[in-house]
Parts: sequence; structure tokens; C-alpha cells
Amino acid sequence: MKEELNPILHLLPFLLPLFLLELGLMVFALVDCVKRQRVRGDNKIVWILIIVLVNFIGPIVYLAVGRKEEYIDGDKN
Repeated sequence: MKEELNPILHLLPFLLPLFLLELGLMVFALVDCVKRQRVRGDNKIVWILIIVLVNFIGPIVYLAVGRKEEYIDGDKN
């Protein structure tokens, strides 16, 4: 049993930061999606599913494509 865990424990210092980065991106994207009034395609549920189910790439796709720019006081410039 101990020999089976040795390779995993050896990789832990590399995997932990990646896991934390993925978790942070997911939380940030989810909070942004929920707070935003409109998203591209006007379907928040689809974006939330993409963020949660498409690991690591889902939050990046949402942040790059899914957010709809919000204008203040009707100013579009």
C-alpha cells in the first residue's frame, strides 16, 4: 500500500498548486457569472455547467468569451 502512494506523494507539490489554481478560477468565474446581469447567449445555466463540468478550460472560456460587457449610464464608448 505504501509503495502505491509513493508516486502520488512525489507529485503532490506539483499537483496542489494546479488544483488550487483550477479551484480559484472556478470560484471566480462562478461568482462573476451569478452576479452579472447578462452573459453571452443569455443563458447563465449553460455557462455555469460549462464552468463546473469542463475542468480548467471551462472557467477560462467563460472569462474570455462568456462575459457580456456591461455599460454604465448607457455609455457605449
